[in-house]
Amino acid sequence: FVSSADELFRPITSIWRPGHTTKHIPWTAFTFKRADWERINDTCIIISDANNIQHYFSYELQPTLWRAIPAFEELQMAWEAKHDAPKYALFREAIECGLTKVGKYYNKFDDKPVYMLALVLHPYYKLAYIKMAWGGPEEQWKERAAGNPNAKDWHDEALKTLEKTAEEYW
Repeated sequence: FVSSADELFRPITSIWRPGHTTKHIPWTAFTFKRADWERINDTCIIISDANNIQHYFSYELQPTLWRAIPAFEELQMAWEAKHDAPKYALFREAIECGLTKVGKYYNKFDDKPVYMLALVLHPYYKLAYIKMAWGGPEEQWKERAAGNPNAKDWHDEALKTLEKTAEEYW
């Protein structure tokens, strides 16, 4: 189609400016090469990570609040892996921007105990997820030894949040 389109339909675009020669852009200029299709596929893969995560919140008959923190963590891990992969080097800056945005909103979970409570009160996850994913006293000690004076024992933080909420509402 593309090879005969110029003859059948004339150029797809003509650029005309007063005092300049008209420039005709042929249909063949818009033909994707193999490398172009590979970039498009890579873009789709990166975007599909966020799309798949978004579907975690599309249930009409089940609560989904408990999925918020694990979903953000899953997206962050997927994009961090792609950020360091040579295959996605062309997209590194865009992935960094995405990770910055994900991090911005992930850090807001610290100010909203309802997300942690949703995990703690979930019949499957309870406190085990928090200890496994974020750590307890051992991980806090390791982080402080590595130079992070603000390291937290997230298991203890979750317990304190649960106790405070129980005192406040029960």
